[in-house]
Amino acid sequence: MAQTRLSLCMIVRDEEQMLPGLLASVAGLWDELIAVDTGSTDGTTALLAQAGARVIPFAWCDDFSAARNASLAEATGQWVLFLDADERVTPALRKQITRLLTDRSAGAATVVMRNALPDGRHHDANLLRLFRNDPAIRFRHRIHEDVLPDVESFLARQGLTLRRLDGVVEHLGYVREVAADRHKRQRDEELLRRAVTEDPADFYCWYKLLELARFWRDDELLARVASEAAPLLTGTEGASRQADLRRNPWSGALAALISQGQATDARAALAWLDRCQERVCPGAAWHLRRGLLLEELGRSAEAGAAFAECLTGAVDLDPEHRTRARLGQCRLAARAGDPKSAGELARAAADAAPTDPEALLAAVTFTNPVADFVLRHRQGHPTAGEPLAVALLGAGHAEPALDLLTELAAADPALALGQLTCALALGRDVDLSLDLDQDTADAAFQDWIRILWNSRQTKLMAGFAESCASVTQLFPWLEDYLTAETSRLRG
Repeated sequence: MAQTRLSLCMIVRDEEQMLPGLLASVAGLWDELIAVDTGSTDGTTALLAQAGARVIPFAWCDDFSAARNASLAEATGQWVLFLDADERVTPALRKQITRLLTDRSAGAATVVMRNALPDGRHHDANLLRLFRNDPAIRFRHRIHEDVLPDVESFLARQGLTLRRLDGVVEHLGYVREVAADRHKRQRDEELLRRAVTEDPADFYCWYKLLELARFWRDDELLARVASEAAPLLTGTEGASRQADLRRNPWSGALAALISQGQATDARAALAWLDRCQERVCPGAAWHLRRGLLLEELGRSAEAGAAFAECLTGAVDLDPEHRTRARLGQCRLAARAGDPKSAGELARAAADAAPTDPEALLAAVTFTNPVADFVLRHRQGHPTAGEPLAVALLGAGHAEPALDLLTELAAADPALALGQLTCALALGRDVDLSLDLDQDTADAAFQDWIRILWNSRQTKLMAGFAESCASVTQLFPWLEDYLTAETSRLRG
């Protein structure tokens, strides 16, 4: 009888639309598929049965860990991989997982979870998704369930190693439109609130509640949660649980988010963050927050040291913190009158985060000649065309932005409005045939005009204002919009 090497464990409910993509991405990878179904009413269970899964009915109890653990209890494989229906395993990661299963010194592995964002960018995080099957390994927390503490204990007992795979899992579910459709924000917030009400010293759930506020850019929620969590972290309440915080790599990010949400000045926020140092694991997020506060206070040397620590010495699960640290170093170099170093740092940030708007804007600002960077970046990152064009226009490089957008507009008609914006700013004629409805064209044109106005390049703005009469018949709102944008910049 063939040995069961890999058990793929899932929890599902009404995933008929998302499941086929997930199943196609893992076909042939798993030896056993365990799917805990929490009450599907569509074709989910039929799809799973057809794929060869063992479907386990489970009465939903507002506890993701309970459902995950129900799948673990049924798994017979030597290894466990857990995924969700809105995730896709890339071919490169499939190969890495297959090799990992024969690595006798490995006991668990993280993968790169790539979260699609609504503006076309993505956010990467290294997440634990693979581990050797052991009855002592179980998930914790009602939501944003975590298995890391048990896995770390298992690795220590067995003398095994945690591997970091660089293969990618594409996560589709938190694009905001999809998340809103599924009411994920409301559900997640309610479950996290219930968790911290039941156990005020559940720092992991406080951290996830703060992350939720940051993801949805809800500053009011972030401030409210930070004010509630701050005294728990620095006070005497929950002291017995505080001792465990330093063992958790997310605890520094918890302190950083609380600091970000507190309505205090930079000096007070820095003092509070420093008081937390002995209570948390000061990872990359903690050092980054410190660096930003020190930079704001004008303490450049200390800020540079904090950014360097973020890049070299800190434990963290989020590569974006390192991108932000490189950009912090870039700003410090620019202020110190060292544009060459600023350019090198900006390009390193752009290479690490090829579509990041801030990194691209810094790279095209501090690179000379900019055409060399554009060519190299386009060759290395073919999907970065649109954000690169945005950065070029935002930095006042309308000529290369026009060349790039002219190329891209052939495949994406909405980008023709960026092409038009650049052409008008340069006083050029452009022959456009827009295959767009009026509302879409209006919105795209307004977005590109705002990018131009935010550049504050007065020569380009004046050129646009002088040339735009040629298109006011198509866009009768244009004059009023320019007046409003100019007033916005002044006020």
